[in-house]
Amino acid sequence: MTDALPDVGGNAGHAAFLLPDMGGGGTERLTVELANGFAARGARVDCVLMQARGEFLPLLDPAVQVVDLAVPRLRHVPGALRAYLKRETPDALLAAMWPLTSVAALATRGLAKRPRLLLSDHCPLLEQYARPLRTNLSLRLTAPLTYRAADGVIAVSQGLAREMEQLAHLPQGSVQTIPNPVPKPASSRWGAHVWDDMARPHILAVGKLKAEKNFALLIRAFARLAADRPGTLAIVGEGQERPALEALIRELGLEERVRLPGFSATPGDWYLGADLFVLSSDFEGFGNVMVEAMHYGLPVVATDCPHGPGEALGQGRWGTLVPINDPVALEKAMTEALAATGKPIHQRARAGSFSAKAAVDAYWQAMFP
Repeated sequence: MTDALPDVGGNAGHAAFLLPDMGGGGTERLTVELANGFAARGARVDCVLMQARGEFLPLLDPAVQVVDLAVPRLRHVPGALRAYLKRETPDALLAAMWPLTSVAALATRGLAKRPRLLLSDHCPLLEQYARPLRTNLSLRLTAPLTYRAADGVIAVSQGLAREMEQLAHLPQGSVQTIPNPVPKPASSRWGAHVWDDMARPHILAVGKLKAEKNFALLIRAFARLAADRPGTLAIVGEGQERPALEALIRELGLEERVRLPGFSATPGDWYLGADLFVLSSDFEGFGNVMVEAMHYGLPVVATDCPHGPGEALGQGRWGTLVPINDPVALEKAMTEALAATGKPIHQRARAGSFSAKAAVDAYWQAMFP
């Protein structure tokens, strides 16, 4: 899964990556790339999880040690993490996803051998935690107190970096931007057969079924498109919004036109047989799935949400950007993209610029300066 990386040999350092679990999301996919890439370079690597579970867990290289803190709640993390840090003394710790980032900063205070601490977020925090008010207030209080205690803060897009600087009261330009590595996703030998005999064109979306992905918008836009032509929409992923999305599909009479096949360990199968990729999110930190689609030469239509799509698509150079939460604009852009003559070679070239090696190089320098 990871690009070939040189083994630097010798004492390359001990890196730890902290996450809630290894569920099938963009942050978890990034962690797989970094952990495997660091291990390939000869580093000792620990993947430290609140709970050792998730679809991406089997994708970790056997050389990566999985550390199960076995804690169900955040309030149990400081003690368990601190015990691990005292026992294993890693040289660097990268914690991702607020509020786990803030908890990690608290857990490292006063350690006799404190690791170099880096904090990373992958979605716009103010949008993600706008509600409830109590959570929003907690974010606004804890981020300035804890993020300034870190040795470095990393964002996956420039827009997100500026937001984090404002939120945590950090100096302008102090948050480092490292775009996500997005390799070509795995496919099985059956490839596009996952689409079976579904009518073309094949329109694809990939991501966790959660509210901010706004797959309901995509389904409503597809309903408009499907009224005049054949076609199939597949939304590959799993999550808590499944019941609501299934109800919407029934309400619109699209049971035979929209598929929710669940999480796929080989999403390349779906990209291989697709004609168009659509991202309908209300907000994104980066939007890995758009780049995955470009690896397969697919045209991309995406909402111009904060902060990732505009940057990843070059403000429209490599895809079409539409306003958020506008099913009419989204349907129009989908129709035009399906009718246009695509340039797969340009899409693939753009996708290639987000290599695993470039990301591992950047994170390596941040963790082992």
